Amino acid sequence: MTRLPLDVPILVRRVAFHGPDGIQEIDALLDTGAVCTMIAWDVAKDIGYDPAVASRRTSIVTANGVVDVPVIAVAAVTLGDVCAENVEVVVHDIPEIADIQGLLGLSFLQHCRTVIDYAAGSLEITQSR
Repeated sequence: MTRLPLDVPILVRRVAFHGPDGIQEIDALLDTGAVCTMIAWDVAKDIGYDPAVASRRTSIVTANGVVDVPVIAVAAVTLGDVCAENVEVVVHDIPEIADIQGLLGLSFLQHCRTVIDYAAGSLEITQSR
């Protein structure tokens, strides 16, 4: 179980993305309304993926309108003791928010039990069995 202090918006620190060339930990926003998890281009490249040659693309809605982005499957995403393998992510930079390199969306959260307790100010993410 990973228990984190709750800030709004919910910032999740030290989310590890695993690829063929290594692991990179990033800070990500929890986005329960996002279908896919998202990582920045440099994160994808650092862990061994080339989004420019991704065979699959999708459209997403951003603050700047609809954009076409690559979709890749990373080897794993881990948060504390919670791990999901072969997680689909979209690759797109988030320029509006400094120092945030991703979003944790449903493509990761579907592997977990997630409890957000705003009154207590906590977020609890546990591995689904």
